[in-house]
Amino acid sequence: MQVIVHRGTRQIGGVATQISSASARILIDMGEVLPSEDSSAQAQLSVPGVTDNTASCDSVLFTHYHADHIGLLPHIRADIPIYMGALTKDILLHTLPYQEPVLRRRVEQARTFSPGQMFTIGDLKITPFCVDHSACDSYMFLIEAEGKRLLHTGDFRCHGFRGKAMAKLIRRLGQVDALITEGTALSRPFTPPLTESALQRQVRGYIKQYKYVFVLCASTNLERICALSKAVPRGKYFVCDAYQQRLLDLLQKHWGAYSPLYRHIKKTIYSPRLFDRLREKGFVMAVRDNQSFRNIIRRFDPARQIILYSMWEGYLRQPQSTLPAFLALAPHWEPLHTSGHASAQEIAQLVTALCPKAVIVIHTQKPQALQTLCPQTKVVLLQDKEPLFV
Repeated sequence: MQVIVHRGTRQIGGVATQISSASARILIDMGEVLPSEDSSAQAQLSVPGVTDNTASCDSVLFTHYHADHIGLLPHIRADIPIYMGALTKDILLHTLPYQEPVLRRRVEQARTFSPGQMFTIGDLKITPFCVDHSACDSYMFLIEAEGKRLLHTGDFRCHGFRGKAMAKLIRRLGQVDALITEGTALSRPFTPPLTESALQRQVRGYIKQYKYVFVLCASTNLERICALSKAVPRGKYFVCDAYQQRLLDLLQKHWGAYSPLYRHIKKTIYSPRLFDRLREKGFVMAVRDNQSFRNIIRRFDPARQIILYSMWEGYLRQPQSTLPAFLALAPHWEPLHTSGHASAQEIAQLVTALCPKAVIVIHTQKPQALQTLCPQTKVVLLQDKEPLFV
């Protein structure tokens, strides 16, 4: 098999990885460049046979619904089949504006796969495995062809609510010939990551201290929002809007059978008619940075409220960011976040367990850091668009 990382060997986000055999060619992810990336990074991406007609491509697979992995979907040739998880498909259809009918039809036509169920594209045998990440419907892909086994991790971690399942998955996978792993945390100073369970305990503490707890969180970080809901004691409300409610309903529809975290999600849709009851009882409210939620926050006693910032801190530093002004609506705000990505140690543990003959690091600014962590492993430092045969 041949691997070409079209983008992602020296940057976080905007990834696209090609895997091909003698008779089949697929692309895994086609993402937008993150706003935090260096301005010199190429926002658009040209992939022969995917964005033009100069070659052929059998399919594009998406690991999950974050924009740095799926954002360039509109640039994929219309005749190329696309694959994604069933929840990812429903989330995209819920979040895409109806003013984009062409893109909506493209997503409607997307093929879906199920965790652990192999499917084939040409001679490539592909098995998706759902993994822990800040996007609930995230997948690794085991790809088998020409007598070789290759694992593409997508984005993953081990410190979320489903992180313990990684050990069982590793035993199921066994040894692989090649590993393509995300390395987001390799470029960051190491601190042991907080677990999602620890964040949930922090929320319970804030609920005891403040009557009105607003949590600024990405609406698609559904696992964290479920944890917020489950942290709210009897007699208080967990509040969201109709948009968030629909996303939680989709999560329960697709994943409710897998965990009680995703079932019986306590939620109340905000309405001005509920104001008196909310003021009396207190609540946790999932909010977004828009005028509607700004107006809601201003209605409640500032002395008894706090905003919890449950997103990546880098968003606060972006030019023209409105998030600092949003946080200033309350007299108190505190961070409530942990990474959606594997720590450097978690990545090293995966490498050690799978014993690959070669490792390719993507979604990172510092791939060479893995050489230090895993000195006995062959870490191949590819450049974007450089081919490698495994």
